[in-house]
Amino acid sequence: MTMDDYKGKKALVIGLARSGVAAASLLASRGAAVTVTDMKKAEDLGEFSMALPSSVAQKLGGHEGIGPEGFDLAVISPGVPWDAPFPAAVRRAGVEMISEMELGSRHIGAPMIAITGANGKTTTTTLAGRMMEAAGKRTFVGGNIGAPLCGAAGKDYDWIVAEVSSFQMEGVKTFRPKVSAVLNVTPDHMDRHKTMQAYAALKAAIFKNQGEGDTVILNAEDGVTLSFNPPAGAQTLWFGHACHGWQGAWIENGAAVADMGAGKIKLFDLADLKVPGSHNVENALAASLAALAAGASPHAVAEVIKGFTGLPHRMEIVDVVNGVTFINDSKGTNTDASIKSLSGYFKNVVIIAGGSSKGADFGAFADTIRRHAKGAVLIGKTAPQIQSALGGFSPAQRASDMREAVRAAAAMCAEGDTVLLSPACASFDMFNNYEHRGDVFRAAVAELSTEAAQCR
Repeated sequence: MTMDDYKGKKALVIGLARSGVAAASLLASRGAAVTVTDMKKAEDLGEFSMALPSSVAQKLGGHEGIGPEGFDLAVISPGVPWDAPFPAAVRRAGVEMISEMELGSRHIGAPMIAITGANGKTTTTTLAGRMMEAAGKRTFVGGNIGAPLCGAAGKDYDWIVAEVSSFQMEGVKTFRPKVSAVLNVTPDHMDRHKTMQAYAALKAAIFKNQGEGDTVILNAEDGVTLSFNPPAGAQTLWFGHACHGWQGAWIENGAAVADMGAGKIKLFDLADLKVPGSHNVENALAASLAALAAGASPHAVAEVIKGFTGLPHRMEIVDVVNGVTFINDSKGTNTDASIKSLSGYFKNVVIIAGGSSKGADFGAFADTIRRHAKGAVLIGKTAPQIQSALGGFSPAQRASDMREAVRAAAAMCAEGDTVLLSPACASFDMFNNYEHRGDVFRAAVAELSTEAAQCR
């Protein structure tokens, strides 16, 4: 889009966090008269309110006095539900409403790799971005991680690698990546999306505008992605632990291999992958396919895999105290993610779980705890629900805070065991976000380690 497309137009940005600031700044730079609104007051928004251009009008602490019919465009931040009363009123007034992801994509000329899924998005996006950088490409990595997509507008990049959430796909119209990937679709955010059908439709929307010359990457072992119908003309690549005759990537004789239509090639040895878990094998396969489809060499793919040691709060080894390994998987914010993390153990792990609910059913998670864990410590608002789902499983106890949880879990362990923080829940009942939760876990482990050293 050109500079003149928004000159003199009145734009409303709903929701003022990182995405809201990026959208408002982009629109203001294009000559629009921008108003931002948020239910929070300026003092609660802090740095976000202060980061706005001086020309942007701020209507904070609620939406009173804003007549939506006076705007030409509205941009909604991902943290604001599409069907909340005020956004719904804006749409009823006939104002075009789009997401920050849509706005950013309209102002970016570089081709894009877009990655979504219930779990594994950040790891896969990070890997794909590093692979493109290793291939010598000027690469922006952002979206749902790091900088919002609007932050890439007007910059000189060869490729955009974007993590995309279901929240960001609400309000997408023309968004068209060159390469898209849906890693998996398992229940998450049911408190917002209500049904699996609605949630799956938002994940599939990532490729709805793709066509000739584009690539769609899907999980061959996920029941929902198997049912997707990618657009005609786009190449579809599949990834999984075994090959079933399709083009894509899989595991063969202890190595990751790929065939994208020009013959089979080796990507890397499984022994080169330093992050544990079968789900991380899938993440590596998906990232490899995305990078190869975007022109990266197999050598660039292999070099990144060999050097990748994981991301904070994702199966992160924090410390070993008195022979017990403490692992921070605070990014396990839904049951499927925590099930995958826990499934790699067998009765030598104590799990710390619980938090705020996203409308999840804890039945399958509780069954995994019974089969794979030797104990459980439960925290947060969902602790009673998880304990009820566990039935007679023992030992299972509740803790009032993370410090108490870490100590209780350590007391259940013998030398050689593991304490795994993998909450299967959101963090907002006790913490600012999952990073804060993981940091508090780290601090509690550090305190335990210091005490152990003093006793030696």
